[in-house]
Amino acid sequence: MKKFLILSSTGIVSGAEYVLIDYLKNSKFKDNFLILHSNITLVNNFYKDSGIKEIKCSFLNPVGAEKTKNIFNIIKKVTNFLFAIFCIIKVVKENNIDIILGNNTGDSIYAFYAKILNKKYINFIHDIIEKSSFLAFSIKFFDRFVDKYIVVSNAVKQSMVFLGIKQDKIKVIYNGLLPNKKIIIKRIKNYFKFGFVGYIDSTKNPEEFIEIIKLFADSGLNIKAEIITGSIVDKNIYYKILGKIKKYKLNINIIEKLPREKMSDFYHDIHFLIVTSRKEALPTVILEAFNNSTPVIGKNIGGISEIIKHNYNGLLYDDLKNFDKIIIGLKKFDIIKYKKMQRNCLKTIDKKFNLKSKITRLDKILFEE
Repeated sequence: MKKFLILSSTGIVSGAEYVLIDYLKNSKFKDNFLILHSNITLVNNFYKDSGIKEIKCSFLNPVGAEKTKNIFNIIKKVTNFLFAIFCIIKVVKENNIDIILGNNTGDSIYAFYAKILNKKYINFIHDIIEKSSFLAFSIKFFDRFVDKYIVVSNAVKQSMVFLGIKQDKIKVIYNGLLPNKKIIIKRIKNYFKFGFVGYIDSTKNPEEFIEIIKLFADSGLNIKAEIITGSIVDKNIYYKILGKIKKYKLNINIIEKLPREKMSDFYHDIHFLIVTSRKEALPTVILEAFNNSTPVIGKNIGGISEIIKHNYNGLLYDDLKNFDKIIIGLKKFDIIKYKKMQRNCLKTIDKKFNLKSKITRLDKILFEE
């Protein structure tokens, strides 16, 4: 039976890490995997608590070179890359590893070492790749050493093909959840409550969430809202949000880093999740919302529109200029229409984003092909 080494050179714990552990815990082959991860405290604790075999390596620690393009960070990145081979070679030989997997998009750089060791290399891609980015350059350069890519959406696949990656190397496997069958009863009385989940940064675009809440409030709707921040990446954006909430006199509560086990309570308490991201591969938060009977209002881009079907399990908007259509539609909402949309959310998870289906497909690719 094949043995796999999974590389995880992340400094944070986000969707890519959660979906990896969800897969491993529920796969009948979980004992065939070993995770080699960065030595960042948060990441280290996450993998230790997972119950999956794991080893830490400080040379997999990220330094932010891809985002900052700082010369010192780039030098540190190169240095870490050069020394990481000693970790990888040692673990591969001691554990009789057959195939190496890169769990994070940027892990494609380690495919070079897989070829040195004469091992197959498969890389998971969780992001839409912008052609002019440092990440795009890295992926194109190391593509010659990668045997296969597993991507989370057709939007991601298109961005990879646009870079020049061959289509036959790319497999699309949607992330999934174990589906809930029971609808959560919610009441629409005299107000709507909206939620936002994500990092406070320019990509997640939380400022637009504030503007949307203002549009709802200005339309005469009675509005409540809550923001769950994974991390405050950009403090300038955070302070702008606080300023706008105060200026517009909006009823918005901000909660920092709500534990994952309490997220279901958050979804049960809101009527709609709102996703305002500028780009998205396949947002896990939408799947989690659906699985908790919560429809989503999302921007009509990339992976978002692969999950949300307008007026079926949520609402799609192009930009704030035509958001009045969403407002008009919401004013016509009643409990019957809302419950139907809730049921469709659960159907979407069961039929299209079911963890069991993902496990079956991924096991077949990894162990049979």
